[in-house]
Amino acid sequence: MIFLFSYGLTALILLAFAVSYIRDKRRIRVGMLLTSGLLLLAFSLMISLLQAANDNDTIMYAAAFGALAFVVLLPLLVIGTGAGLIYNARILWRKEGLKPKNLLTLGLGLLIFAFLGVLISSPLWSPHEELALPIALATTIAGYLGFVFLCYLVSCVLYNLVRPRVPRDYIVVLGAGLKGDQVTPLLAGRLKRGIAFYRKQEDLLYVPPVFVVSGGKGSDEMISEAAAMRNYLLEQNIPDSQIRMEDQSVNTLENMAFSKKIMDAESGEGKYTCVFATNNFHLFRAGVYARKAGLKADGIGAKTAFYYLPNAFIREYVAILSMYRKWHLILLGTVVVLFGLMALVLWWSNRSLGV
Repeated sequence: MIFLFSYGLTALILLAFAVSYIRDKRRIRVGMLLTSGLLLLAFSLMISLLQAANDNDTIMYAAAFGALAFVVLLPLLVIGTGAGLIYNARILWRKEGLKPKNLLTLGLGLLIFAFLGVLISSPLWSPHEELALPIALATTIAGYLGFVFLCYLVSCVLYNLVRPRVPRDYIVVLGAGLKGDQVTPLLAGRLKRGIAFYRKQEDLLYVPPVFVVSGGKGSDEMISEAAAMRNYLLEQNIPDSQIRMEDQSVNTLENMAFSKKIMDAESGEGKYTCVFATNNFHLFRAGVYARKAGLKADGIGAKTAFYYLPNAFIREYVAILSMYRKWHLILLGTVVVLFGLMALVLWWSNRSLGV
């Protein structure tokens, strides 16, 4: 009965995922539903395998080997992840410079090793270990944040698989900082991705879309990002008549909202189609902001150097956590309160027993 219930629940969760994905791919719950459904499916298969093992020695040995492999490989995977993050930080510094925003992979790698050290030195199974409850709380919080990160990655992969098709009336290119008055390689990648879409539509339909280059002027920039992008497009033989500038935005949400105002004013609200161009690691969060701005648009992602991706995805994940911080704080606050009540009960029990 247990495995029948788990299979039924798995089917419901995966059905909810399919409905959510069809309705709107720009929500993190899409990744959460798929991840939860696949994990529950794996659990259901394990239950079925254990039941079958009672009548078949071969299956029993295979199940025991699989469980042993999991126990051995999981710590190795965690250690390998920590070491890989630290190594990636070294590469990132060499190529991009030692900047605060490039410290995320190093910080997370060191945190993983510090946490493993605490677990090894203070085992949770010791009933007299004073740190057992705090470590259990930290493990629970880390597990929750890890699960959300996995769901975020699944959401990103699913959204990157979306391939908007021509024709579109507009291509919104999101700004990404400048070097003097020139676009950076990162921003050039976004522009090249938009140009490729532009050329494809022009070749097929002879009616190219209009670029909306979006980005204001930072305090350390000589000109606005929109102006630099316009200059780049002109150098690539994009006619000036096919370029609109949005040069007031300072973040992705404003990129979407202010670009929408320009397109609404020119074509009428809801009477046009568009895509937005950004880097692949930024695609999902940009899609979330497009939804928040009321813009019906999917994105096209520019490829990013592999060494840059771990730090970029961690930064995007932190931004996603901040975006939904209210719900995360409520859930984590509830966990902390429950552990606090457990600590209070244990303290009262020990006091009553005179321990």
